Amino acid sequence: MAEKIIKPAVAAFEVTGRCPLRCRHCRAAAVESGVDVLDTAACKAILKGLADYTRCVLIFTGGEPMMRDDIVELVADSRSLGLRPVMATCGQGLDRAAMARLKEAGLLSFSFSLDGADAATHDGFRQREGAFALVMDAVEAAKSVGIRFQINTTLTRLNIESIEAIAELSVALGAACWNPFVLVPVGRADAIRDLLFAPDEYEAALRRLAKLKAALPIEVRVTCGPQFARVARQEKIPGADNVPGCLAATGFVFISRAGDVQTCGFLEQSAGNLVEAGFDFGRIWERSPLLVGLRDHGHYQGACGACGYLDVCRGCRARALSVLGDVYGQDPICVMTRRKDGR
Repeated sequence: MAEKIIKPAVAAFEVTGRCPLRCRHCRAAAVESGVDVLDTAACKAILKGLADYTRCVLIFTGGEPMMRDDIVELVADSRSLGLRPVMATCGQGLDRAAMARLKEAGLLSFSFSLDGADAATHDGFRQREGAFALVMDAVEAAKSVGIRFQINTTLTRLNIESIEAIAELSVALGAACWNPFVLVPVGRADAIRDLLFAPDEYEAALRRLAKLKAALPIEVRVTCGPQFARVARQEKIPGADNVPGCLAATGFVFISRAGDVQTCGFLEQSAGNLVEAGFDFGRIWERSPLLVGLRDHGHYQGACGACGYLDVCRGCRARALSVLGDVYGQDPICVMTRRKDGR
C-alpha cells in the first residue's frame, strides 16, 4: 500500500563536485578543480523552490561546499527563505573568521567527518596527509564561535574495530551527535566493494552501535543503515520507537550539483531535474514515478519484501540498486537475507 506523501524534513544540496581530498568512499567522486554546473542564481532558485514547498533543515554538501566563493551568500539566502542551513564539510577553509561569517549568515551547525580515531587511519582513508588535523582545527574554530557540530563516520571493514574509540573521541571533542554512515559502494566507493560488510558482520556492528546509543551522553544516529531501526527495537534501547529506517522518498531528499532530485546522494537515479522543471520542487516530489513507487512497499522484493520490519526499516534502496541493480531489491548486507521467516 502506498504511503501518504510526507514533505522532507531534511534536504541535502550538493552545491559543488569540487573537494581538496580524494576520499576512498566518496560517492560524488569529487575532484579538486572544475566548474560548478549551477551558478549563484540557479542555486538561489533551487533554494526558493524548496522553501516554497517545505521549510526544512538544509544541508550544504558537496564535494566540499567551502570551495564555492558564494557559499556565505547562499547560506544567508537559505536562512532568509525560512530554511535551516547546516553544512557537511571536511574542514577546508574553516578558520575562526570563516566560522564567524557563516554563523552571522545563519548557519546553525556543521558535520565534520572522522573515519578513524587517529591521524594515520583517517588520513589514509581520506588519501590526504593532514586531513585529521584539518578536522581538529575546524572543531576548535567551531567551538570558539559557539556553533554546534557533529561527527560523521563512514563504517567499513577497515575501521569497524575502532567504532567505540571514534565514538568516545566524538564525545571528548564536544560533538552534539555522532552519526555513523554504513558504506554504499557508489562513486569512488565502487572500487572498495571488498570493504562492504557481510551480513553477519553488519548485524554485529549494529548491535554494537545499539549499545553505544544507549550508553553515550550524546545523540547517536545511523545513516545508510536502516536495519538499525529493527535492532534498536529488538534491543529495546531508549527511544527505539523513534529510530527511523530508510527515509527515501519520505523524510529526506537530495538535490545534486546538476539540480537533479534524488532520494539520497547514494541512489543515482533522478526523480526529475529542478532546472528543467522550472524549480518546482513540489511537483517533482509528489508526482515522480520513482518517488511514488518507493513509497509503495508492495514493490519491494526479496528479503525486504517478506520482512516483518519492512515498514520501519525499508532496507537501503541505494545498496540494493548499486549491488543488485534493482532499487526495489533486498539490501544485500542485511542478515535477513539469510532467514526465510523475515523475522
